[in-house]
Amino acid sequence: MTTLGAWIGVDVSKKFLDVATTTKALARVANEEGERRALALRLKSEGVRGVIVEATGGLERAILEALAAEGVAASIVNPARVRKFAEGTGQLAKTDRLDAEILARYGEYMRPAPTVLADAHRQNLRELIGYRAQIVQEITARSAQVRGYLAPDLKARAQAAIASLRAESKALEKEIVSLIRLREDMRVVFKRLTTMPGVGVIVAASLIAEMPEIGSLSRTKIAALAGVAPFPKDTAERKGYRAIRGGRADVRQALYNAARVAIRHNPPAKALYERLRAKGKSHKVAMVAVMRKLLTILNAMLKSSSDWACKPA
Repeated sequence: MTTLGAWIGVDVSKKFLDVATTTKALARVANEEGERRALALRLKSEGVRGVIVEATGGLERAILEALAAEGVAASIVNPARVRKFAEGTGQLAKTDRLDAEILARYGEYMRPAPTVLADAHRQNLRELIGYRAQIVQEITARSAQVRGYLAPDLKARAQAAIASLRAESKALEKEIVSLIRLREDMRVVFKRLTTMPGVGVIVAASLIAEMPEIGSLSRTKIAALAGVAPFPKDTAERKGYRAIRGGRADVRQALYNAARVAIRHNPPAKALYERLRAKGKSHKVAMVAVMRKLLTILNAMLKSSSDWACKPA
């Protein structure tokens, strides 16, 4: 059976890679460097259309790098969507081989665009931001707990631990800025983004790390990519309802953090928020509108190479 022009599914686990077409399991290979390279060379020689792998928390990166090195187009897809697709086709059983076949079918039906992996510098930036986010979450959790302690010595120890975590968070923030400044393209974008009121160090860094497309897409496409574009969700009983869905969660969180500051210190964002609230819109709806506005303005700023102004060109 030829794989020329075929979509290939690869189910990734720590030890193995299960490879299949839409109708047939091709191979199970060890998830090791030599085997990954051999698989990439084989798929390249056979002229496959594309390779589909699920996002698995980082395990998929090694095979994506091997495929990219040989010029084989590969796409990372959302596991939840693939599972729904499988159920929709009546495929309820779940094994590594079947999962690989379903991935191939998903690729053939959806034809997703190839995923461009972040380079080492951007990946390092992502990891620093993610690690700092974990520190911040721990600070929040410990700060809530310390209020319930009655023993003075325990409360003092907890407060000391919180202070140490805050110092670590500040140190990580400085590392993030230093890393951005090592690359001229990132440094220029970072400087421009932070001219907008509401966009601080971490928000700007998150956009650089997680949305390299910013400044190169239309306002509608960039909003959809971030997951802040409204999509129709009408029913027989409810008309005109719109809701956001999909997109990049890390980018959306960064925009939310920016919007919280912007509705107090950014005149256009503040005016939009207050106008929507005056019309009876909920806080959540108004905040999403502000997030979308901030993103589209930032996108326009980078497109036109202009810093923040109340009415950017």
